[in-house]
Amino acid sequence: MSGLHEGLKAHLETGVTTTCRCWAVTRSDGVTLGFTDHDCGLAFEGIAFKADTGLSALALQQSTGLSVDNTEALGALSDAAIREADIEAGRYDGAEVRAWLVNWADVDQRQLQFRGSIGELRRAGGAFEAELRGLTDVLNRPVGRVYQKPCTRSWAMRPVGSM
Repeated sequence: MSGLHEGLKAHLETGVTTTCRCWAVTRSDGVTLGFTDHDCGLAFEGIAFKADTGLSALALQQSTGLSVDNTEALGALSDAAIREADIEAGRYDGAEVRAWLVNWADVDQRQLQFRGSIGELRRAGGAFEAELRGLTDVLNRPVGRVYQKPCTRSWAMRPVGSM
């Protein structure tokens, strides 16, 4: 477990842990929302992470090299957390997402495990499913112009039926 916060590493090595996951979502309008799967709210880095928001995350796939890290977040739409009106207004399009493993007994013992953005966002039946894309995702997008040799044959000049 190299690269872990030393306090968190020591805590995990005890075998009896008090850990949870926390997510911060910074929308396109600058609003930052915090969520946790712990049963009580937590706070660090100036963000209040609310419990019981109906948000959960699936397993995070991480890889080396330029492969895309991805996961998904699932949740219920509610006025207190993520509202359907905000999704429809595009406030979550490309929103920055950060996810930590946190010792809830000492929030200074935490490790950033994911940093990326929201990709495709789907809604259905009062719930949402958000695709989370890792930082390397932008390296897979085509950028620039496409140049190609022009066709030497002029198909427009041939009479119909003479191909």
